[in-house]
Amino acid sequence: MNRFARSSFAALVLATAGLLSASAAEPGFVDFGSFTPSAGGEFVEVNLQEGLIKFAARIAAKEEPAAAEVLRGLKRVRVNVIELDDTNRKSTTERVEKIRTELASQGWEQIVTVKGRSDENVVVFMKTSGEDVIEGIVVTVIEDDRKAVLVNVVGQIKADQLAELGERLDIEPLKGSKLALRR
Repeated sequence: MNRFARSSFAALVLATAGLLSASAAEPGFVDFGSFTPSAGGEFVEVNLQEGLIKFAARIAAKEEPAAAEVLRGLKRVRVNVIELDDTNRKSTTERVEKIRTELASQGWEQIVTVKGRSDENVVVFMKTSGEDVIEGIVVTVIEDDRKAVLVNVVGQIKADQLAELGERLDIEPLKGSKLALRR
């Protein structure tokens, strides 16, 4: 390998390591790890980084300034949707339960728990800073033992921004509440 290629490779490795450690340093970031797709089922992974989120904020600013303001505070959004079958059901549900246990032990506040009549199983966690700033939200869903969904939203979201967004977009749970954060 010539000297230029080695230097370029070393720079790429260092930059990648820097990006990974920067994401991990964000207080609301949660590393879900990797998941095994089912044999022939749906598997979706979305990773939006800060640059693309800021771009979306600029686009939204004219039509939805409240949404744009919320977007400006975000650093990262990750979404995983994993269809479950006999090949991955056990490992995926165990991974989701492990994530929930880790979040609870790390001081994340469990703000929503839903156990439906069917096999619906939803838990939402929130990490806050002070009384009015959300640093991260994690949504974990196991739906009828057929699908798992995990979402991690990382950044600085102010409660009053969410309330304003709820009013403008008619999102009932957010409207007018100023999202009273519990500590």
